[in-house]
Amino acid sequence: MDKKVLVIVLIVSVAINLATMFTFGYFWWTRHTGRQEFWTRPRMMLDWQHTRFVRELMLTDDQITQIIKANEEMRNAMHPLREELFEKRRELMSLVREKETNRSRADMLLEEISLLQARHDEYIFDRLLTMKNILTPEQQQKLGALLNTLLEEGRPHEMPHRPGLPHRHFESPRGEKGR
Repeated sequence: MDKKVLVIVLIVSVAINLATMFTFGYFWWTRHTGRQEFWTRPRMMLDWQHTRFVRELMLTDDQITQIIKANEEMRNAMHPLREELFEKRRELMSLVREKETNRSRADMLLEEISLLQARHDEYIFDRLLTMKNILTPEQQQKLGALLNTLLEEGRPHEMPHRPGLPHRHFESPRGEKGR
């Protein structure tokens, strides 16, 4: 083999090994120091300074402070609601484990869960209105476009229909037909 080819192969090999070591080192460091980058955090985060909203809307420090305050108020108001929702869902799932399922109790729980979920959505909508009032008209337009984009990104994808396979409609145990 030519010496030049051998040197190039050696340099590429060293570069790949160094990149691998840095990658593993970085992931070890983030896990063991408790540090997480923005893209690994959950969507509903406390640190608003680095979110997509701040970047795209170009929020001022004052606007960020107001939004953080509004978020904190909403979180405090929603905490009991979320706890109640969790308990109702837990109770509903416990009905599945019972030998004889109490359908009337399940229907009542489903109704309660629906009402709690509607209140939850109202809180979120009210927070968006509060946020909108903090923004300038230009930022409000950008917010509308951004929310629309996020909504489309979160849209459930349709399952592809395979030609040739029969499509059966769902029928619930209560005899209701679905699609």
